[in-house]
Amino acid sequence: MVIAITGASAGIGLEAARMLAGSGARLSLCARRLERLEEISREMGVPTLVTRADVGVPEDCRAFIERTIREFGRIDTLICNAGYGVYKPVEETSAEEVQQMMQVDVVGTTECIRHCIPHMKGNPITNGWRGQIMVISSAAARRGTPFIGVYSGAKAAQLALSEALRVELRDFRIAVTTVHPTPTKTEFRQVAERLGTYKLPPSSNFIKTQTAEEVARAMVKGIVRPVPEVWPWRSAGWGLSAGTLVPRLMDRLMYRYYDGVLRFNGKR
Repeated sequence: MVIAITGASAGIGLEAARMLAGSGARLSLCARRLERLEEISREMGVPTLVTRADVGVPEDCRAFIERTIREFGRIDTLICNAGYGVYKPVEETSAEEVQQMMQVDVVGTTECIRHCIPHMKGNPITNGWRGQIMVISSAAARRGTPFIGVYSGAKAAQLALSEALRVELRDFRIAVTTVHPTPTKTEFRQVAERLGTYKLPPSSNFIKTQTAEEVARAMVKGIVRPVPEVWPWRSAGWGLSAGTLVPRLMDRLMYRYYDGVLRFNGKR
């Protein structure tokens, strides 16, 4: 398989690349840190196409997809993984911060997909599918979370777009899968705290923290056998989906988390 991954220089994207390379996939990786991608390619010991790209720049998205097609002739699976968040209350998040987060997390995703689909439609059908779009969303797509409200909105937008795409691409036999990790041990937290105004407690009883490897393993299963949604921690999927029926209860649970973060930051 030819698999293209955005945001592959660290975290979930990197672990997925390592596992897929070990399974014999041909990889095309992009991120802003080209030197890091080149180092990763050497570490994996398999031929890997690496491209410097900032998915917040539409031209970079187009160039990444087109370079992958020139090199490999097709893309079987596109993994839209690049994105970031900021730990701030909604009222403290500026218009510029909202626009930049949406540009990277939402527009970057749709631009890569938009340029990939015409090529994917020409793939032969293999095991029932011509290809797959996999979008790394979040558990926060199902329920907005305090201190990452804008990020939650971006992830919810990714989910809604993917649900529409899944129907639009059904006749072309292109699978669309969203992945919904809970908090994951990656660079995401350090970046979100550096750009934001709050820090999160090192651990929480509110929700399970996963490793990037756990998420990547679930992703690989979702590529081998495409499904609409991948929840690496299945209980989160059931709980958050059921929570939409009892919003007041979810508000109370979220408030406990909110209060804990305020106390940790000396605000109470």
